[in-house]
Amino acid sequence: MGHGTGESVTGVTTMKIDAGLDTGDILLQRELPIAADDTSEMLAPRLASSGADLLVETLRGLQSGSVHPTRRITRSYSRANSKKQDGLIDFSRSATEIVNRLRGFQPWPGAYTIFRGHNLQIRKAAPITQALAPGQLHVEENRLLVALPQQRA
Repeated sequence: MGHGTGESVTGVTTMKIDAGLDTGDILLQRELPIAADDTSEMLAPRLASSGADLLVETLRGLQSGSVHPTRRITRSYSRANSKKQDGLIDFSRSATEIVNRLRGFQPWPGAYTIFRGHNLQIRKAAPITQALAPGQLHVEENRLLVALPQQRA
């Protein structure tokens, strides 16, 4: 899942291994839908199960000759490239972008902000409409509301 892109579909791929990272020829692919509230952590078990099934299907197809490698034409993203500082939330982004990044960064590297010199971990967020001035913080029951600038065009 691309970090912060608001993708609606993810998936698994079996491929031939070559010298590069995620650059080998594709054998088979299977897509899975991403729900609006899914996080990377929630998707992982579904992807693992789908990947296991796809691996069996790939091995059977290679043995029978029904699976043939095709050149990679899709982009890929590896969470292995994520660094802890990637989880620092940029509050100049739109609420939707922030929520999508948070969903993509669970569990690693996590999402956080720095508040009064301390790291504040952000576990869950949702965009809402509330009349607050940009930059204003408001506590409502057990929620912290953060007013963001208007959505960029």
